[in-house]
Amino acid sequence: MNPAPLGLPGRRIRLLYVAANFVTGGAERHLLEMWSRIDRSRFDVRIACLKREGAFTERVLGLGLPVTDLGVGRRIYDPTGVRGLLRLVSLIREFRPDIVHGYLFGPNLFAALAGRACRVPVVCVAKRNVDAFESPRQIAMQRLAHRLATHVTAVSEEVAGTSVALGVPRERVTVIENGVDVARFDGSTREAPGLGLPSRAPGERLLGAVGCLAPRKDFATLLAATALLRARGVAMQLAVAGDGPERAALEAQRERLGLTGIVHFLGERSDVDQLLPAFDVFSLSSREEGIPNALLEAMAAARPCVVTRVGGNAEVLADGRTGWLVPPQDPAALADALQTALTDHAEAARRGTAARAAMISERSIDAMVRRHEAFYVSTLGLPLVAAATDATGHAA
Repeated sequence: MNPAPLGLPGRRIRLLYVAANFVTGGAERHLLEMWSRIDRSRFDVRIACLKREGAFTERVLGLGLPVTDLGVGRRIYDPTGVRGLLRLVSLIREFRPDIVHGYLFGPNLFAALAGRACRVPVVCVAKRNVDAFESPRQIAMQRLAHRLATHVTAVSEEVAGTSVALGVPRERVTVIENGVDVARFDGSTREAPGLGLPSRAPGERLLGAVGCLAPRKDFATLLAATALLRARGVAMQLAVAGDGPERAALEAQRERLGLTGIVHFLGERSDVDQLLPAFDVFSLSSREEGIPNALLEAMAAARPCVVTRVGGNAEVLADGRTGWLVPPQDPAALADALQTALTDHAEAARRGTAARAAMISERSIDAMVRRHEAFYVSTLGLPLVAAATDATGHAA
């Protein structure tokens, strides 16, 4: 039976998200926040994932949204990928979505191929990084996905430029910057017992980092900077929350640099909001970024942040006012800024407080969700209608 046309009373916009999984990455956190807040009186939401796994799985399932596991293995090009794509086609034919929105490399390709094959009116892919380290095949597949898509959402102007470089007309790219749930953070500094953080000697500072242990995050530079700080006599330790393909190499680097007992890998964590208050300083040494959720959350928690000037970081953090920006792949420059942040407590507190204020005034999570809702409505040519909100600002 054909669904009722859009615009009729009671007819919700059918929206299908395609995600990779539910690990504790920035895109996954973004989607969890989106699914938690989207106005269900206007949007009928379903989720398809390449594989149902990750620390956020129970929280996603707890939202009560239908979730389809496409059963794709570790590589989208193997037989499980073909079967997963066919499952997505079957789901689209059954659900009849008005919009399909893919997130990250594999889901973008699946959303574009299946959405176009099934003649979904709006096929959207999300661009969240500049992808400077993609393989030639990944670049080719990403170019295919972007050219098939009717629309692209990008998290920053710089990321939008990389979509244009893939052959997408600029008018088909919409920039919607990430938001952060500031209410999850109160800006206080406190110990976090029972969370597996290292014990410290009196006066010893804790540097924290959050992210996937992947080449683009370049944690090797952060470890090298940590070694320089210790050699300078700065009393500090480093805790890294996250996991990924480079963990073994980073653990080996820790041993080579003599940082055993100084650098601590905490693994994948779903409780970053509880970890952040225990970090005296937060750092990202990435070679590539979109607008990282980890940075937004650290700023919302009033952590003094030292990050590399890559991607959208400079669109979020104002050097000298809300944190420190340093060149990428430069351990000495990173160590210099970190030393100031770790030892000049007054300046660190000033910039951390300013960072939280900027997040409150400029980057609320609800405003980000409302911008996505308006984007979805506009792509279908429907009139924009303000959502009713409750006392918290969430859609009623």
